[in-house]
Amino acid sequence: MPPHPDAQLEEKILKAAQRLWKVQGPASLTLRAVAREAGTTTPTVYKRFRNKQALHKALAARVRSQLNEQLFASKSLEEVCRRYLAFVHQNPHEYQLLLHAWSDVFHPELPRPGRAWLMRQFANRFGGDAEDYALVAYALIMLSHGAATVLSIPGDEIARQELEENFLKIADRLIAHNEVLAD
Repeated sequence: MPPHPDAQLEEKILKAAQRLWKVQGPASLTLRAVAREAGTTTPTVYKRFRNKQALHKALAARVRSQLNEQLFASKSLEEVCRRYLAFVHQNPHEYQLLLHAWSDVFHPELPRPGRAWLMRQFANRFGGDAEDYALVAYALIMLSHGAATVLSIPGDEIARQELEENFLKIADRLIAHNEVLAD
């Protein structure tokens, strides 16, 4: 009887890759190291991910999904911004991974569940159609991403605190006065 393939192998490989990335950053992510961490062989990893870039892309999609899960649990638009920064504080290496896959978030032909969800939250709170809030949603996403990118890099704690406090003030005002960007 032939052996049964491990149905959870791809998930096991991605979990292993994420553990390595979280602890050691990008330098740790070799297919050989991932195979070792996942308890499998390098050829087996190559069967699932044709190269390191394919693994990066799958890992970035996984991290983006985890970030969205955190954001979608928010009770308010203001909480979204706070959860975004909390995710970055807890996962600075993973956030750096998202920098390499930024176009997936903004490409109009790809699914953008975070943007759609954010636009619906604006419409639910302020009225109108979700599409009316496309620009303000983009502004909030770009503002959050810019602050998070800087905060994901180690640096002076006082400067980091200043950046974070000002980001939250600006984001809160943008939300409160979203009409400046609403269609």
